[in-house]
Amino acid sequence: MKFFFFTIALAMSISLSYSQLPATRELDSLFTIYDKNELFFANVLLRRDGKTLYQGTSGYQDLEAGIKNNPQTQVLIGSITKTYTAVIILQLAGEGMLQLDDKLAKYYPEIPNAGRITLETLLRHRSGLFNYTDTPEFADEVTSSVSKDDVLERFKRLDTLFTPDTQFRYSNTNYLLLGFIIEKVTGDSYENQLRKRIIDRLGLKETYYGRPADRKNFARSYVNNGKEWIATPMEWNTDWAGGAGAVAATAADLALFFEGLFGGNLVPAESLARMTTLKDGYGLGLIAVPYGQKQFYGHGGRIEHFNSVAAYNPEDKTMLVNLVNSERRFSPNDISIQLLNAAYGYPVEFPDLTERKEVAIETTVLTRYEGTYAAPGFPLEIHVFVKEGRLHGQATGQGAFPLTAYSDTSFEFPQAKIELNFFEKDGRQAFHFSQGPAKFDFVRKP
Repeated sequence: MKFFFFTIALAMSISLSYSQLPATRELDSLFTIYDKNELFFANVLLRRDGKTLYQGTSGYQDLEAGIKNNPQTQVLIGSITKTYTAVIILQLAGEGMLQLDDKLAKYYPEIPNAGRITLETLLRHRSGLFNYTDTPEFADEVTSSVSKDDVLERFKRLDTLFTPDTQFRYSNTNYLLLGFIIEKVTGDSYENQLRKRIIDRLGLKETYYGRPADRKNFARSYVNNGKEWIATPMEWNTDWAGGAGAVAATAADLALFFEGLFGGNLVPAESLARMTTLKDGYGLGLIAVPYGQKQFYGHGGRIEHFNSVAAYNPEDKTMLVNLVNSERRFSPNDISIQLLNAAYGYPVEFPDLTERKEVAIETTVLTRYEGTYAAPGFPLEIHVFVKEGRLHGQATGQGAFPLTAYSDTSFEFPQAKIELNFFEKDGRQAFHFSQGPAKFDFVRKP
């Protein structure tokens, strides 16, 4: 249920496209390549000011049944659920049913550090609570049902990683607890509160808590082993995901949710401003999603082999939804980049299917590049470090990404088409950053 840094098909793609977008033909061609080369099972939507610019699909909703992805396909959206949970918490705060500075001890005093953790630190992933999905036993248990009491009993035994509000560290524990707090405060289920406060208010017809009872439009997720596509052998029981990742939706409903949120239909302007106020790259259930010098807000989600991203630009009301129900060596981020290239008049880049050869670089060379870099106009800093003999990058509030070396100065994260080319600028180490049309010169901080 982690977000992406901005971070598959066996037959022809079904694409519904619209004349408002000049690059429609290029995107249709792109999705044909995705389809013919079996790169992605995907369902995407691009909107501006509430009007559809492009909608495209590739691959299968259900490969075994021969059902293609289509605009009605529903998927688990994983951690994008956190934005829904944050909205409900802010609604309850606005009604005086809780306060963001409430201590966790008011609701669950038995959780470690509960007397120092506030609801806001839970929302911002600054609680210091260990991420329960990283426990060794989690993968063996996730297919089985689990009760709230059992989960809370486990949470009592989790480690604390740092003093609350001194660091950012993404933890699904935070939002599962927030989902439980919603239930405790309202005396109602999270599912009912989701329906009452978001689904019914916005008229969402294809949004569900957990997998929908009628699964005729619900996608399976797949992984490619290098030879063939295999359906996810272990379906999560969404008891384990809760307010951290249990929502399912179509691309259209996901777009309507974000448009409703930024349109003032769910929380007042002051609450939305609080949600979009970032600390270490994370707000209240929202992250910054930079595209060049444009700032989107949204979230990513990963659960089973579903990979999702939803992002909204309040300045020009552009909405991106990218739902991928497959995993392979190609990153779903590339789909998002090309859709935004098309939305903003940049060339649509087609995937390079040729293999470049990685070269070995001495560790002494790699360590010369270590440090934290910043660039004017880029909203995040990038920390560069060496781990296990390989150079890595990590943007503020994002996950680390490994860099492949093609020379002693040229490095890439091919899955997201990130290129770093190191050079010296005014006697200081620097690198040229390139990702699609985004091109910046980062200089190492003293």
